[in-house]
Amino acid sequence: MSEEKDKKSNAGYLKVIGILLLLLGILIVVYTFQPFIFSYIDYKFTPPPDKEIKVELAKGDEQITTEINQDTQVVFVNNEFGLYIPKIQANAKVIKNIDPYDYDAYHNALISGVAHAKGSAVPSESGNVFLFAHSAVNFYERNKYDVYFYLINELKSDDEVFVSYEGVLYKYRVFEVKIVNKEDVKYLSNYSDRDTLTLMTCYPAGTDWKRTIVVAYRDSQLPSEK
Repeated sequence: MSEEKDKKSNAGYLKVIGILLLLLGILIVVYTFQPFIFSYIDYKFTPPPDKEIKVELAKGDEQITTEINQDTQVVFVNNEFGLYIPKIQANAKVIKNIDPYDYDAYHNALISGVAHAKGSAVPSESGNVFLFAHSAVNFYERNKYDVYFYLINELKSDDEVFVSYEGVLYKYRVFEVKIVNKEDVKYLSNYSDRDTLTLMTCYPAGTDWKRTIVVAYRDSQLPSEK
């Protein structure tokens, strides 16, 4: 009887441990995808501004707009190199000349902004401006700039994207949004005869399986004083 009780007791312990491990796994998954879920819910259920928001260059870092809501009248973007996407309320600093194949380099860059791929054009040049933010695979690697790019799948043809560079604002319009294999690196180079802006992140969010690519064409240049 004692041996049978021990077996039942051990089976009970194993069952409890199994349930605890399952709950822990669920918590980690929820925690991993929580930024995406919250940002997506906020995007879907927050009413869009009922007026056009002006876009201007910030005179200093302290003036850069960090929160955009219905009461926002002007969005101030980074003067030196910044990215503002009105539809998904993303306003980020861009870190210039980052090697997209160097994990340490782009990981460090993405702590403080969106990365500009080394070797691609800058907005003042003709060619392809390539900006990227990888969706974090591990929950402890998340940051707000990854979250910004979780939502670029929501962009549609003709949506506006603003890029600031050295005291000038450039406006682009989205042409297409597509999912591609991660081996497809043609978007890093000049793949069009027009001036392009390419945004890239991993797809689905939190994985490294594929890539979301947003292709936008230069629409206009909006000079502004530094």
